[in-house]
Amino acid sequence: MSSGPEAPVRILGSPDTAVPEVQLLSNGRYHVMVTNAGGGSTRWKDLAVTRWREDTTCDNWGTFCYVRDVESGEFWSTAHQPTLTRPARYEAIFTEARAEFRRLDGDIESHTEIVVSPEDDIELRRVRITNRSRTRRIIDVTSYAEVALAAPAAADALHPAFCNLFVQTEIVAQRQAILCTRRPRSLDEQSPWMFHLMAVHGTESADVSYETDRMEFIGRGRTVAAPQAMTRPGRLSCSQGSVLDPIVAVRHRMALDPQQTATIDIASGMADTRDAALDLAGKYQDRHLADRVFDLAWTHSWVTLRQINATESAAQLYSRLAGSVIYANASLRARASVLLRNRRGQSGLWSYAISGDLPIVLLQIGDSENIDLVRQLVQAHAYWRLKGLAVDLVIWNEDRGGYRQVLQDQIMGLIAAGIEAHVIDRPGGIFVRRGGTDLQ
Repeated sequence: MSSGPEAPVRILGSPDTAVPEVQLLSNGRYHVMVTNAGGGSTRWKDLAVTRWREDTTCDNWGTFCYVRDVESGEFWSTAHQPTLTRPARYEAIFTEARAEFRRLDGDIESHTEIVVSPEDDIELRRVRITNRSRTRRIIDVTSYAEVALAAPAAADALHPAFCNLFVQTEIVAQRQAILCTRRPRSLDEQSPWMFHLMAVHGTESADVSYETDRMEFIGRGRTVAAPQAMTRPGRLSCSQGSVLDPIVAVRHRMALDPQQTATIDIASGMADTRDAALDLAGKYQDRHLADRVFDLAWTHSWVTLRQINATESAAQLYSRLAGSVIYANASLRARASVLLRNRRGQSGLWSYAISGDLPIVLLQIGDSENIDLVRQLVQAHAYWRLKGLAVDLVIWNEDRGGYRQVLQDQIMGLIAAGIEAHVIDRPGGIFVRRGGTDLQ
């Protein structure tokens, strides 16, 4: 890893931003989106692995990790979400290969790193917890994620209760893991398998327990900010099978001496068969194999940027723009007077071969002097596509100086010269239209 560029870093000292800042992590098949508050989503191909909703106000969807001081009963999360507990110090750190969170709660310091493996379809969340006090502390660490396993991803948003009915959970104690799959609806349907595990290194884990029933974990009338599993002492219930609302949660209890650090690896992933999922769960129990993921993720991210001829700085810009694609940004919304003049709905896009099912990024260009902006947006679109973010890029050519065809040829030539040539006029691709004729 001696060669390669120095990675620019986005450091966010607060989870409270007008629009969530996001980092996209992907190996081309397995996609993770993480926000600066710790929310986010996980998808595998076109399958929603965990439940997620676009919500700029709450942002409380994703894979989380709770930390609890057993003696005092106080608990918090390793990022801001979902407990919203204010730490003494908080940082979200985004680089191209990983997302990180650092926080200090009393005398307990935590550092979380999130990466996606280029080798296997897994995400690895490594949490380092350090006891900065002068006394021995007993700590519970509990993971949590709501399971969707819905394809397409929109199916879970439309019928979440129905989707839940088909999910089956299984605790595999010898692997310290939970397996989940969707019961097939026909004899020839092949359902993929999800695994979720927690492995502890650097200290002894005194007790391990599991939960796959959301009601048992959250409790009646409660939320993920203060679930009953964190307010009542003891082990998780270890329920499994055909639960009404499936989750994956693993809890380890550990003792930390003064200045001692424990490393907790929380791995989740997808495989085509149960045996393959078990193999992955066994593989990522190994600390050295988990270490390898971080090196591979850095190399893969660099190769990906070389593939689209982008710099790390450009990638950071495209990730920032992605925040306004994924989450509604009121500052970019048109004035009310403009919106009131609209007389068309989504179906108005269909005659231009644009479905409207995906987010639309619109670039208006009226002069060939701004052709570099087209190059940047085409590169951004390629970056988003490689990171699993499906977007329709609409380039609106509104040159009114009599050289519209010249500009049109420049735009098409620029697209044809890159890796985006095969996605012209395809869903999730690039649509070049002439203003004044095509779009009016």
